[in-house]
Amino acid sequence: MRVLYSGGTICSFETLQRLVLLADEVAFMDRPSVSIGNFGTIGQESEFRRFRTADSPVKFSVYEPPAGQSRDLYLHYIEADLRNPHFIRVVLDGLRSDVTFQRRLIQLEGNYGWGTGRQVLDELLKDQSLYDGEYGSPTEPRLLYVPDTPFGRRQTLGTLLIEASIQVTNALLVAEASQFTPVTDDSYFCDLISLRSSELKYVCQPAPLASILGLAIAKSVLPDEAVTRLKMHDLFEYRTSAKDAYAAWSVEVERLAQRLLEVPSDRLNAEVAKLIVTDVRPRMLELRLEMASTRDKLFGDLVKTVTKWEMPTISLAYLVGLSVPTAIAAFAGALVPAVPAVVDYYVERRNLVRKNSMAYLVGVSKLLEDERS
Repeated sequence: MRVLYSGGTICSFETLQRLVLLADEVAFMDRPSVSIGNFGTIGQESEFRRFRTADSPVKFSVYEPPAGQSRDLYLHYIEADLRNPHFIRVVLDGLRSDVTFQRRLIQLEGNYGWGTGRQVLDELLKDQSLYDGEYGSPTEPRLLYVPDTPFGRRQTLGTLLIEASIQVTNALLVAEASQFTPVTDDSYFCDLISLRSSELKYVCQPAPLASILGLAIAKSVLPDEAVTRLKMHDLFEYRTSAKDAYAAWSVEVERLAQRLLEVPSDRLNAEVAKLIVTDVRPRMLELRLEMASTRDKLFGDLVKTVTKWEMPTISLAYLVGLSVPTAIAAFAGALVPAVPAVVDYYVERRNLVRKNSMAYLVGVSKLLEDERS
């Protein structure tokens, strides 16, 4: 399982712990430099470039943003996102509800002149009219992060929407180039990624999304209460000892992907629900027991002290529909004027990748309702 952390240049230590338990390879990406009108982002290297992980049982890497004509897609996606009420609503809902998502777009403790990022955001979110209408690139730099007028609030939100758009596009382009699967630790950023491969505004035809398969192995074996008391070298030791079980898990995931490829879209949800009961749960239980055996050998005393075994909040979810390269090709091909070299590249690439794309979600407990039923 090869995952690309999306939504920032580095993740929290808690998320890193979970990724070490979940993936065989974990990648990060640098922040791109993108200019649009009077607004732009400053490129930044991932802080993970400073880490040395040569001896880790999990492979780590860092990727640069795309260069050449692919960079033009940042601007085209920005234009589409600023006109999409669904994209605008997801960003506003995320800013209202999720501190992880907030920190992707604004420095909450930073000084923005008018006030701190937290104060700017609090004032911004009082304005319900921000959900209405389309946005453009900022035209009044002096009003950015000055939310005491309606125009200042719309200018400020416009910059945050652009920032979100750039981060989502960077995740898709780097994921396509590296053939890693985007992973994020808040549901709102995941929603934004899903929009890009399922909405008519981006892909010209709707893409079916399968039900979520709650295969939450990692946390059911090592719950949060235990993980928070382990150091990274403890997790590395566990991954090394349980490598056979993880390899078997990866084989099961790939086998399931192939089965889903054969299911007609109109029967997808029903077929997925049946697979969970008849195939997924029994096999995952076997793997879970094997991982638990390794856990008990390494952390037996610690496990005995755990007082709360919660439902897992890490899931492996399948979103069945357009793959990342197919979605990018569909969007680029609809541009007027199109960018022929970019379109040709992604059209060729999409034929080499299966149409199933896996999304790994970290910390999204509400997605496990199917497992409870």
